[in-house]
Amino acid sequence: MKRERPLKNSKTFLISFPAQKRYLQIAREFVREICTIHAIAEEMAEDLIYIVGEAASNVVKHAYPDMAEEKAVVEIGLKLEPHLFTMTITDFGKGFDEKTSHELNFEDIKSKVKNRHKGGLGLFMIDRLADKLTITIDPYHKNELTVVKKI
Repeated sequence: MKRERPLKNSKTFLISFPAQKRYLQIAREFVREICTIHAIAEEMAEDLIYIVGEAASNVVKHAYPDMAEEKAVVEIGLKLEPHLFTMTITDFGKGFDEKTSHELNFEDIKSKVKNRHKGGLGLFMIDRLADKLTITIDPYHKNELTVVKKI
């Protein structure tokens, strides 16, 4: 695959898919391919792939508990600029309380690991991997998680 030279202008990409577990790999591959094409460093690319996987998985698991499957979608937007990679994961489901979802302390984390608790660390990890994390919640209208990484 041909790799492009460093960006001089911004480029934008958008993908939308059903909010179903069987489509989660599409999100990861979408980000992987864009990172490969634009020669994003491997470690940075792995962080971005992890972030999109966690965020899209959260949408699939939690955003649409009371909505018809055919109306449940995930949108992923990517914007590459010369030194920034911005990723926005959007859903139109129920939303969540963003204030408590990624403010874990060391004791919370230790307890989750010790008790082998599944889940609950995804948004915390996204927050730690992002240079900037913005969450906008408007239940059943538009919920967005935007991650900015310096590249």
